[in-house]
Amino acid sequence: MSGVAELPSVGVWAEAAVGGARAAATALHDAIASDRLSHAWLLVGPDGVGQHELAVALASHANCREASVDARPCGHCDACLRSARDVHPALMTFEPDGAAHRVEDVRGAWTDAAMRTTPEARRKVLRIVAADRMNVAAQNAFLKLLEEPPASVVWILEAEDPGRLLETILSRCRRVDLPPWGSDDVRAWLGAQLGGGAGGGAEDVARIESAVCAARSSGDWLRGMRRDLAGVGPREAREVLDTVARLRDEHLGLVDLLAREGPGAVVPTAKRLVGVAKERREALADRHAAEMAALEEAYGVEGPRGWPPGVKARIEKRFERIARAEEQRTLRLTLDDLGGHLRDLVAVTAGADGDALINADRVEALQRDALRLHPVDLLAALDAVRECRASLDRNGAPELQLERLLLSIATSLYVRSAA
Repeated sequence: MSGVAELPSVGVWAEAAVGGARAAATALHDAIASDRLSHAWLLVGPDGVGQHELAVALASHANCREASVDARPCGHCDACLRSARDVHPALMTFEPDGAAHRVEDVRGAWTDAAMRTTPEARRKVLRIVAADRMNVAAQNAFLKLLEEPPASVVWILEAEDPGRLLETILSRCRRVDLPPWGSDDVRAWLGAQLGGGAGGGAEDVARIESAVCAARSSGDWLRGMRRDLAGVGPREAREVLDTVARLRDEHLGLVDLLAREGPGAVVPTAKRLVGVAKERREALADRHAAEMAALEEAYGVEGPRGWPPGVKARIEKRFERIARAEEQRTLRLTLDDLGGHLRDLVAVTAGADGDALINADRVEALQRDALRLHPVDLLAALDAVRECRASLDRNGAPELQLERLLLSIATSLYVRSAA
């Protein structure tokens, strides 16, 4: 091609250009449209702000079956549809299995994916989630792949802290920054998911504002919502947001619950919170089973027969990893909501107004709970939230860790009320 095509207003590139990712989408689109695509890209930013959509758009564009180059990606050919479902062999995602990417991952699955011939793909897009969590041995092994890259491979490295990557890796990647979404970005995106607010009126405004506050509390919120709302209509989107709002109400009411019912509420509350996380995991596993059945029907395969080598195992492993991550994410959302509430209580105690609060729609509840805990107890509770998160990250027993956290808050509330 002699020129650079304009970023389309519809299709996968438009979906990838949501929020602050437009500059990144434009850079990737222009590079492949002008046949000047670098072999390695570093996407720097918080998780869930467009990385997955950018990888899908790139793989779709690179491998679309449409004869006319200017019409790619078409969005409806086999390659585009399979890329959108994350089942095309040209698009592979590597996530850390545990705290870090290991050197055996690089020398095994990553090297195999990069070197293996894929006849149905013009280019392979290999995406490394949390690339900054490669340990030093893994980075040195990966550097060899970057130094002698196969012509058909494009690496996408995602990192929140690029300073943890070797300078020799950084120097071989084209960097694009993805800024975090602001409140206006979340409002605009949710408004589009709800059909521009049509049919919802004030109820949709309340849903959106509650979701904006939830997004302020949690870095995990946006990634989960973008996945949960993918491909659903306005009615289903409202149901998802209502479910999230109910969970948020429960999390923000934990201090009030413990103040009213005392330490005796700790064990059943922890059990209920963990039960919700397990239900979310099971629901996702059921959805993945339905997706697998649909894939088998669409591509005429049955059970293990008919799949390209390793593809079904890769999909099943990915589904299991996503389901496990959903349980962990739900627990983190609980801690984020509770931590945001405690942080707001500190702010209210210091005289802050609504503009300085995360949960600006809960001012009355914040003023009530701020009278129940001494500032020293609030700071100790925030430390307990951080310790609970760290323990969960180390695979601590969720129910036990939540019991420990809730008991520390309940004890402070009990002592304060008795005094």
